[in-house]
Amino acid sequence: MNIVDIKGNLHDELILSVISHSQYMPTKEKLNQLADKYESDSTISAFAYEDNGFICGTIILKHIGGEVFEIVSIAADTDHRNQGVASKLISFAANILQCSVIKAETDDDAVDFYRKYGFFIESLGEKYPGIVRYLCTLKLL
Repeated sequence: MNIVDIKGNLHDELILSVISHSQYMPTKEKLNQLADKYESDSTISAFAYEDNGFICGTIILKHIGGEVFEIVSIAADTDHRNQGVASKLISFAANILQCSVIKAETDDDAVDFYRKYGFFIESLGEKYPGIVRYLCTLKLL
């Protein structure tokens, strides 16, 4: 098992298939547009958890400023969920990027993951009709 930088490989179909798990109604076109956007943005860092050439999970972070980063996408392949893949990706990224604060916005489906990891959870209310969003903040150091 290995965590690798995937910033220049975001159009790889194996990587996109994992990223798709973090997107609402993903299509091939939408995923390729995201890959274009992330690869052209110098504030974006992207890593994958790889096991024998198989991409088990991905994390994409945006540098907000100073030592503050925002998780814009995090996902684990369905066969590798609940095995610590996403937690290992967060820990790796926090260390390699020297983060002091990591933020993420999420919904009811993932808020418990962030809570379990140690993020402070703040409800943003119903941001979209019928969908409550949460701001998750992890302070390190």
